[in-house]
Amino acid sequence: MLYAIRNEEGRIVSLSETHTSGAEAVDIKNKEVLEFLSINDDEFSAEEFLEQSDTAVARIFEDLVDVLISKNIIMFTDLPEMAQKKLLSRKLARNMNRPEDDITASQQNHSFLIDDDETL
Repeated sequence: MLYAIRNEEGRIVSLSETHTSGAEAVDIKNKEVLEFLSINDDEFSAEEFLEQSDTAVARIFEDLVDVLISKNIIMFTDLPEMAQKKLLSRKLARNMNRPEDDITASQQNHSFLIDDDETL
């Protein structure tokens, strides 16, 4: 079941899988729910949507891994070798696609790799 919270105009402003005060039960296929999720196409295909959003979700997970590593919650070397290689190659490709100024700032903020002298 999905629950929606509406604003004063009656538009959905929040969706949740758990009931909260003021929320109403709504169907996932409800036109207003689909509009809220920016899925306005009458010929919406969940499978096609998932395929199209895979790239965005992959970037979210890459950014999440960066945050976890920068906060020393996990170490890059804790990940399986294939995951390390895939993340490094994707990070390189993403950096190649950024303007030079953004690359320098990004590298200064965090990195998968640290110097041997850095304490964890």
